Amino acid sequence: MYGSLTLAATALAQPLPLRLGTGGAAEEQLWLMQAKPDVGPEQGKAYTLDVTRFPGTDKRFQAFEAGALDLATASANAAMLAASEGAQFKIIASLSRESTQGFSTKYFVKQDSPVKTVKDLKGKTIGVNNLNSSSHLWAKMVLEKNGLNPDRDVTFTPVSFPAQGEALRSGKIDVGAFPQPFATAEEMKGGVRTLFTSKDGVPFDEELMVVIASPAVLASKPAAVKAFLGDLVASTRYYNGNPKPARQALIDGKQVRISPDIYLPMADYYRDPSARVDVKALGQMQDLLVAKGFQRKAVDLATLVDLSYLPAK
Repeated sequence: MYGSLTLAATALAQPLPLRLGTGGAAEEQLWLMQAKPDVGPEQGKAYTLDVTRFPGTDKRFQAFEAGALDLATASANAAMLAASEGAQFKIIASLSRESTQGFSTKYFVKQDSPVKTVKDLKGKTIGVNNLNSSSHLWAKMVLEKNGLNPDRDVTFTPVSFPAQGEALRSGKIDVGAFPQPFATAEEMKGGVRTLFTSKDGVPFDEELMVVIASPAVLASKPAAVKAFLGDLVASTRYYNGNPKPARQALIDGKQVRISPDIYLPMADYYRDPSARVDVKALGQMQDLLVAKGFQRKAVDLATLVDLSYLPAK
């Protein structure tokens, strides 16, 4: 009897595995939890992370919907679109924002490009990471503001963020979308210039990257999810307060493969230290997504967003 109780207690004390899918931009505090696990006290005790990095949002969502992931990162816009189409998940945390308080995604042309203004883009090709993505929406908004029809006057082509620089320099695209750290990397190489930014398209602050969770993991491992988010908040605060040591840890841990000369001093996105989602900003973006035809119908954000797993303020 005693042995059975000991085995049961030992089993209960084992950290629970969480399968996490990540991407390639604006998620540094999550990557830091791999490169510097001691940034949060609960990893290895309450939970463990099994992390898979995906080059694009589409493959990540496919794996998530197939049940291969418990948690995943997603652009806020893609998350709302997927939820409106029936995907089942909760948005449980914010990672980064496109904000006037930090870096905003840049759209580059080559330095010697004949494209001098947005109006010169008629007949040109614009690279975006995915169709119906945030980078697609921002570009469409800028085109409309400058009198162009984004459905007729330009061609949008999907190019992953890491491949945008080569696509631009080789002439496969005339304009590329560059989040960090790709924007700074291309600027340091030279030969590119900014044509517009995301905030020229959407002037208000908006959620950029969020964390989503499956209903199954929230039901079966709530304590592990809470512990994970507590560590995420700790990692965010460490990253915000110690950007250069945090970025060096990412380089040393091979989470980022960019020269320290580029990566350490780069301008960065705003990251809420509490990791709480700005639901009002989500509502503004959703109104725009629906109005522009990116999203067929609105989703109830009060149901979609669940911040109860985050540490109390």
